[in-house]
Amino acid sequence: MIRTAVIGVGNMGSKYAAMIQNGLIHGMELSAITRVRGANRERLRTSIDAGIHVYETADALFEAVESKELSIDAVVIATPHYAHESAAVRAFRNGLHVLCDKPSGVYSRQARVMENEAKKSGKVFGMIFNQRTLPIYIKLHELVSSGKYGALKRVNWVVTDWYRPEKYYTSSAWRATWDKDGGGVLLNQCPHNLDLLQWICGMPVNVQGFCKNGHFHDIEVEDDVTAYFEWENGATGTFITSTGDAPGLNRLEISLAEAMIVCENGKLRIGELIDELGCSEAEHRENSEDFFKKIKGTWTEIIPEKEEKPYEKVLQGFADECMGIGKCIAPGSEGRKSLLISNAVYLSSWERRMTSIPAQESDDEREFERLFEKWLNQKRST
Repeated sequence: MIRTAVIGVGNMGSKYAAMIQNGLIHGMELSAITRVRGANRERLRTSIDAGIHVYETADALFEAVESKELSIDAVVIATPHYAHESAAVRAFRNGLHVLCDKPSGVYSRQARVMENEAKKSGKVFGMIFNQRTLPIYIKLHELVSSGKYGALKRVNWVVTDWYRPEKYYTSSAWRATWDKDGGGVLLNQCPHNLDLLQWICGMPVNVQGFCKNGHFHDIEVEDDVTAYFEWENGATGTFITSTGDAPGLNRLEISLAEAMIVCENGKLRIGELIDELGCSEAEHRENSEDFFKKIKGTWTEIIPEKEEKPYEKVLQGFADECMGIGKCIAPGSEGRKSLLISNAVYLSSWERRMTSIPAQESDDEREFERLFEKWLNQKRST
């Protein structure tokens, strides 16, 4: 059994701990928790009454591990964002596997450090990107990556169904602050979307970001974002999100060389060109003498099954990899990619210019980290 500690037993951490406690994750048992309060304590009453270790802080838990008072094999990290790096690094240095909730951290250097420590330790490192388990995105990933419809041309994603009322932000002192939370909608809600964006379409290379702080709420961080992306092959895209639009939308359009794919309301609609044109779109564009032809496409619809237990799938994948019988849904190395994108959107907005998203492990990445953290520290200090 993978003896597991959940670090940070708040809203999400208590859910992960309860899944393990209730035997929903094969091969994993709950051995310790930190910072459990109120209703979350009642949810885990069975384990607490059975005598699992309860610690006030992550430091206290690791001290128990280091003194041999506590024997565990893995940790699930569900603390506020800034603390992800320190908990993961200490876990790896104690020979523990790590499953980290999104995002890896607040800035990309944190994710890079976590990756390096994971490699040194040889332990499993996974990210909780639960939306990768959803069949609709799995199918979309397959369609794009297969090359069946050719290269990426354009991406438009409007994801404004992250609506939040004012009291959401006042419910905890750390929420919606640069110093404690590290950002707004980009860092709290959209790591899922930015992860899916790069997983399905590949990493963009340039971005022009426009972030509005406190546009819909009385907060200091962004709650309204528009970003323009460029990919290496010349493809372009837009990404629009907010926590103040209602009713919200979640509509993803991907234009490929030979088809348009629209993902919305649990459906994939695919508009293919070959039957109508009888040749590639590029050939038609080059040779057609019909100046005003409206290309309608041949449309089909796919309604994938729904995944009812995405978080259980993520935890099970992690447990399976720890036991050597499977793989994580998202390896820890994927966490850096979505952070590089969000960091670049922030930096572009702050500097009011197009910003390059650096290649990982390059000199450009180190300069990017330095510049982003300089701006972020100014935000935190003011």
